[in-house]
Amino acid sequence: MVTIKDIAKHLNISVSTVSRALNNHSDINEMTKEKVLKAVGEMKYRPNTIARSLIQNKTYTVGLMVPDIADPFFSNVALGIEEVLSAQGYQVVYGNTSRNKAKEKKFIESVFDRKMDGILLTPDNLDEDIISMLRNLKVPALFLRRRTPNGLNIPYIDVDHYEGACKAVEHLLSKGHRNICFMGMTEDSFISNERLRGFMETMHKHGIYPNDNQIVIAGRTIESGKLAMEKLYKKNKNMTALFASNDLLGIGALEWLSKNNIDVPNEVSVIGFDNLELSELYWIQMTTMAQPREMMGKMAAEKLLKMMDNSEKGKSILLHAELIRRQTC
Repeated sequence: MVTIKDIAKHLNISVSTVSRALNNHSDINEMTKEKVLKAVGEMKYRPNTIARSLIQNKTYTVGLMVPDIADPFFSNVALGIEEVLSAQGYQVVYGNTSRNKAKEKKFIESVFDRKMDGILLTPDNLDEDIISMLRNLKVPALFLRRRTPNGLNIPYIDVDHYEGACKAVEHLLSKGHRNICFMGMTEDSFISNERLRGFMETMHKHGIYPNDNQIVIAGRTIESGKLAMEKLYKKNKNMTALFASNDLLGIGALEWLSKNNIDVPNEVSVIGFDNLELSELYWIQMTTMAQPREMMGKMAAEKLLKMMDNSEKGKSILLHAELIRRQTC
């Protein structure tokens, strides 16, 4: 079995230099690091994870809590996280909570039980019990796509959902639309409420005041979007545009409009939010607001690594959504 001493001897450098290169220390120059990594590959070196964990008092595991693993938004985020953490020798432990409070609590408890080195969180419930559990965490934590509630000193990485909604509505208004409807997710969704706030305030800024019939709280799925579109259209025969607070709802709305022979975009325009892969399919081509999902995951992982290395204190990051113009507006 190849050891770290063999690599040091092969490269004629010290064992400590090889060790620092493998652990990505900042005092190792890139050329030396590349030589070490190349030798590791050629000599088929495999680190002794258990020994390394005992020496460094680390488990090289990071928890990733996701509210719904079936939600396509999180797949790209997770890819970015995995790419960064795997390159540094960390294993990602997933916790799919299905937006269930008991599962969220159980996963946070597992951080203690499994002695994880850090955790990335997207909790759906932030009641006093969960806030108390997070307050007692002894490892670095970072909220992903969630803002930090009062009483917690945990940073977050998120998109400015309010700003993104304002951009989406301004785009519809620039096309001449005035009778615009809004399709939200759930009443307790911070993201949906921020996008609704952006919708309302932008409309008000232009002297347009939507009534309750123009707003429907639908859910999160394509099926929810179909049902909600039917409700909206029955109450708003003169509607000319829809802002759906996520892409799945927007796609459901497009399906209902197509089945009822309502021309998109000539009769009703539709804009979504997320820029999921589904939205750019040839027969959908939905205009939407793009969130930098994979970049968000990479940034979260890089930030958590620095926090675990004590080289950076937690500072929140707010990213911007980008308008993607396609064929539905």
